[in-house]
Amino acid sequence: MEKLRLSDIEGVGEKIRSRLIEFFGSEEEAVRAILEGRVSEVASAPGVGLGKAYSIVRSAWELVEGVKWDSVLKTEGVKRIYEDLLKLIQEYAQTEYAKNKLRLFWPYPASKIEKVMGRLEIFSEAKRVVEAASVETLERIRGALRRLKNFEKVTARKVKGRVIITRSEVEYAKLREAGVDKYCSVFLIGEGEKVKDYVEGYDLAVFVGDVGDEDYTDNLITVAGGWKIEDLVPETVILFYAENYRTVEAICDLADVVFTLPGAKHLDVLRGELNREALRRVRELIGKITVEGEVARGVDPELDRYRDALQKLNEAVAEVEAWVNETIRSRLAESEAKLRGEQIIRILEEARGATLEAGKLRSYLPPEVDEVITRTITEGEKRFCEALGVNEKELLWLEGVFPEEPALPVSMIPRKVSALESWLNRQRSVKKHKVLREVARELSGYMDAVRRGLRASLELDLYFAIGLFARDYCLNPPKMVDGVGVFFSDGVNVFLKKRELEGGERVVPVSYVVGDVGVRIDGAGGERIIVLSGANSGGKTTLIQLIAQVCILAQMGFPVPAAEAVVGPFEEIYFFEKSQGMVSAGALETTLKRFAAIASTGKPKIALFDELEAMTETGAAAVIIASLLDLLGTQERTCVVVVSHLAKEIISMAKSRIRVDGIEASGLDEKYDLIVNRSPRFNYLARSTPELILKRLYALSEGEEKKVFGEMLERLEALRG
Repeated sequence: MEKLRLSDIEGVGEKIRSRLIEFFGSEEEAVRAILEGRVSEVASAPGVGLGKAYSIVRSAWELVEGVKWDSVLKTEGVKRIYEDLLKLIQEYAQTEYAKNKLRLFWPYPASKIEKVMGRLEIFSEAKRVVEAASVETLERIRGALRRLKNFEKVTARKVKGRVIITRSEVEYAKLREAGVDKYCSVFLIGEGEKVKDYVEGYDLAVFVGDVGDEDYTDNLITVAGGWKIEDLVPETVILFYAENYRTVEAICDLADVVFTLPGAKHLDVLRGELNREALRRVRELIGKITVEGEVARGVDPELDRYRDALQKLNEAVAEVEAWVNETIRSRLAESEAKLRGEQIIRILEEARGATLEAGKLRSYLPPEVDEVITRTITEGEKRFCEALGVNEKELLWLEGVFPEEPALPVSMIPRKVSALESWLNRQRSVKKHKVLREVARELSGYMDAVRRGLRASLELDLYFAIGLFARDYCLNPPKMVDGVGVFFSDGVNVFLKKRELEGGERVVPVSYVVGDVGVRIDGAGGERIIVLSGANSGGKTTLIQLIAQVCILAQMGFPVPAAEAVVGPFEEIYFFEKSQGMVSAGALETTLKRFAAIASTGKPKIALFDELEAMTETGAAAVIIASLLDLLGTQERTCVVVVSHLAKEIISMAKSRIRVDGIEASGLDEKYDLIVNRSPRFNYLARSTPELILKRLYALSEGEEKKVFGEMLERLEALRG
């Protein structure tokens, strides 16, 4: 078909179309996401949601491939089996992406067999890769996959305390065009205006162009022409990596571990999307930032020092003030000055609230007192310096932090403390910007490698989910042939296998054949119409479920639950579940119409029926079933298996050749469980053996119940003769 447009897809109206284009940036990118099966990403678009996204993606796939998702699955029963199979496989997927995409893997009809073969090659390989990998390697892979998510979209946000300035009208226009003003203030400095006037009040100023020496300030960074936005606002890149930190980290981890696996054709294709060297460098670079987008500790010792100083500032002020005041009081109390120490303290305390000329109070105090105060304050400044980690060159910012005029209690001058805090903020901002700028410049170059890495990683989750499922459930690739039917040996019903894996009873494998697929088993001769008879609880329903599972999985392009299998693909698969009692007249009419619809099409198909006799009285049911089998028997490309306790009656009424197979119980074991050969005998009418069920109930009951079951058993045995 021609290039797909959003408007071609069912369910995409103008409103949804506009939202998808806005979210993905273009219609082309939106269509690409849909065709790649990125359901959860489509669902992230405003106003779409998961249900709508799945419907949109499924409709697009149906349109492109020319196959409806349920074109093969023709009844609610077979759709239920398909959905239950999907749920089991989804349990192995670690990401929402893989879980959602698995729902897009529906069975292809026989006419699309090339699609089936393509998938089968990939997923059979996945099982081999999983089986060859060590437990430790697989756990590392799954651990990395568990941390994967779709990338969060980072919206522009203001960066506090930063301004971008320039004297060039050309550069100013470029800044606005690049959207720098979305992140921080941008100013064009006019002729005669000073840079310092624009810088004041900001922690960091970035000047685009040549600033000149006369306009230098300690919080100014210059950037030459030819800049990129990350040179001015590195957060534009850093925040993407910060918001998606765990996912990027997981991609890097996955890239390392999957390259330890042996070569495999389709795995190599996915590995080819993982730029191992680039992702290793990305891992090193993101190690320099935190999940909050800050510079990690240890990257720049000077930056750490300024950050620590700011963090300790208020606490250091309080602690040093307390120490200075306590020390002055203690030293003055012990003073041998002519005034008693208590008097000096009182004078100083009273002086705190009085207005005196500068230096006047000192003239009233003995020199020893002035020396105690001066020495203690000097020691306090030194303590303050040590607490903040300020070096000798920065001591100038601490001078005069205490008032010159003596008074008690001594307090640091708030204006000086505020100025110190502003200076520390400026130093921190300059250092942080330089580090983030260097990291952002390099990380921006790896953006494509990271995005491709995520797409490959999500596909790897799908690959390993199916591989692990196939390994645990002992699935193997079927042989697809030009015939109509299905054969398998040592097949295991997947739903029973799940119970076994959860600690339940071991499943007994069975072998079976329906139709002609070039495989011969003693007793079977390519028959297409079969009635399956036999013991209650002998496994008849389980067997036809298994037939459906093999056909569905094979035509999905997945390995199947059997040691060996051969499938002649069908255009349609039907499964009619057991009725829970006699149906109403209306329901019976609907059922009969469905039977007629099945019989009226000559497409290659398989129809599986579970105990249809419950739909009406026994005699009528046998007539209906026999008539249906006669009709279906005339279609050379139709296979049918009917589970029924009316096999004898059906055969007597049917005109066409019907094979009757039987699953028979031979007795009860020491626990009074049925002894059953689960693999059917071909061309063999097996009894339903209700007497064995009665024997079991009789043996396990007591009192009046035992008496009732005993009487029933005697009558049944007498009837059997």
